[in-house]
Amino acid sequence: MSLTHRNASAPMTVAIESGAFGKTENTSVRWLTAAGFLINARGTVIMIDPLLSLKPGTSDVSECGFRLRVPLPILAADVPSLDAVLYTHADFDHVGPLTPLELAHKGTVFYGPPPVAGKLTELGISQEQIRVLAIGQTFTVGCLDITTTPADHPWQEKDPERNGKPWGPEDCCGFLMRTPDGTIWCPGDTRLLDAHLQMKSEDIHVLMLDVSRDEYHLGEENAVRLANHLDRALLIPYHYGSHDAPAKAANGDPEALASYITRSGERLCILAPGEPLVIRDQLPVHSG
Repeated sequence: MSLTHRNASAPMTVAIESGAFGKTENTSVRWLTAAGFLINARGTVIMIDPLLSLKPGTSDVSECGFRLRVPLPILAADVPSLDAVLYTHADFDHVGPLTPLELAHKGTVFYGPPPVAGKLTELGISQEQIRVLAIGQTFTVGCLDITTTPADHPWQEKDPERNGKPWGPEDCCGFLMRTPDGTIWCPGDTRLLDAHLQMKSEDIHVLMLDVSRDEYHLGEENAVRLANHLDRALLIPYHYGSHDAPAKAANGDPEALASYITRSGERLCILAPGEPLVIRDQLPVHSG
């Protein structure tokens, strides 16, 4: 692959209204900026890796310290209710310092690998609201059957003295989510693994695709490889265009990958933050 990199911007935000959290007759997926997602499966409502709070005293700086390039589609304080939050790992741009506290007030239950539980505990989240997950574990939230999938994201090994012990194989995960309307997979922040390529194309209806250029993520070549392996899935790119961050991890460009992805015109759904992609009867429908 030969790509010309640009500082890609996300489409302008679509505000998420309270009705997005109510009972529905389908399943919808919304990108929340960064690596965050909102899923409403017929009234079971979960989020993955939400960063939905602002740094105090600012109007355009995320709680993780990066300037926002587009507005947040909803603030954590304005979320009416939530059944669960799933965290793929404990990095500061996934588990923010403020959003978990706001969502905990609403009775939300938090799921994630052991370092996630440790960070949530440090923030003051009650142990009764934390569920620690192992790789390959299956659990149920409302009408969702969710299985953790393996991830490989030891980015700290670039400078362990500064960054600490690298994440191990039990410290990060993805989430395979079976809804009444189809199966959604979020691999999380990870390098490509053989286990990922063992997923069957006919089993995945929506793939959340990390388009980050960082070597401890899929990277562009392997993002394309995974997208083409799961060639029936609609693709929702993330890790691009929403945070003004210097790291390659936040600066992917989904449009640069389009020409390498099989049937990208049909499959690549570059959603605005807050814009819904709807799944009905195992047939994803891009509403944009």
